[in-house]
Amino acid sequence: MAMRWLLPFLLLLLQTSSLLCTEQGSLGPKEKGKGETDGLADTWLTGGAQQMQELTLLSLEYARDLQCWLWPEKCDEETHPAWAWPTGKWDPMQVLSDWYKRVAEHMDLYDSRVTNNLTGLQWDLGRRLHGQHVAEDLILTYLERFLQDGEPQKPLALSFHGWTGTGKNLAARIIAENLYEDGQRSRCIRVFIPQLHFPHLSHIEAYKVQLENQIREVSSRCPQPLFVFDEADKIPKGLLSSILPFLSPVKPSQSQSIFIFLSSIGSNAINELALNFWAAGRQRKEITADDLERPLRTAIKENQGDIPLTQQLMEEGLIDGMVPFLPLERAHVKLCARDSFVARGLPYTEKELEMVAQQLLFVPKEHELFSAQGCKLVAQRISFMER
Repeated sequence: MAMRWLLPFLLLLLQTSSLLCTEQGSLGPKEKGKGETDGLADTWLTGGAQQMQELTLLSLEYARDLQCWLWPEKCDEETHPAWAWPTGKWDPMQVLSDWYKRVAEHMDLYDSRVTNNLTGLQWDLGRRLHGQHVAEDLILTYLERFLQDGEPQKPLALSFHGWTGTGKNLAARIIAENLYEDGQRSRCIRVFIPQLHFPHLSHIEAYKVQLENQIREVSSRCPQPLFVFDEADKIPKGLLSSILPFLSPVKPSQSQSIFIFLSSIGSNAINELALNFWAAGRQRKEITADDLERPLRTAIKENQGDIPLTQQLMEEGLIDGMVPFLPLERAHVKLCARDSFVARGLPYTEKELEMVAQQLLFVPKEHELFSAQGCKLVAQRISFMER
């Protein structure tokens, strides 16, 4: 008799872990500091804590109801009236079925709310995305235009270009935080990383099916899904056929999707233009999107080797906008360090900020103008300083 009612609850524990594992592609917890701008593996794939708490609470509710059924004298009848046990024979497998239903209902309610807070998006980009005035303006323009269009003709597809650590991933996270009530935890968001999701070219056919199914599944449950493809230049070109149908003009119910492709292609052209502005004595703030568009398009078109996914999408006319990210200077790196100190609750002075910057490599060698890794290593350097 004991095994009859105990088995379903052992299954609950196992299935809770299983459900969380299937969510590893979702965005994870809010970043801990500006210096962690590109740590996808560490930040976007660890979003199960909140969901574990929610699922655990649901399991505990059923455990309390089980106690009420076994020992009625210890139970307050009004404790969980909506989840009252049916009179008559108790079916433990029905309990498991009910639990699944409650989890699905709860997670859909918890994760699918869309807010589209453009005011908050503008504020967060300006406050947290350092040294990227061009990217900030373009992101706001494209998203505002798309979200305020009552009937967009196609999903929005943006391509972020720039060096490592310049803020591409951070910008995508800020977008997620301001478009969805539950931010990066939202199940309306799916992140794809080539090394994690498409590591073996020999399995390309299986990846096609998986990618298409995941995009379709998220789109079916969310009114405005967001898909982020990190290191898009490393995504196998054979996956284009799985993405194209979702980027092409479609019926209105499928046109609210947002696709963001992150890539380092064209970063040299962006860096060269920024260096030329500096050499000519011009201010960084003078650089405009128009200044960057032509050299960026040329660099992408002339890219050597296999044609990257981003270029294929551009040739198909499916990329709505390119967003260039400028290389970061010493002052921007120090702002990243400041944000990281604040996020950790650590005191700091200008001396500590300068110490962090001194531990990073700046290029070109004769000028030491731009951080070779942007802000990517800032949090790591601060961790070393804490020891």
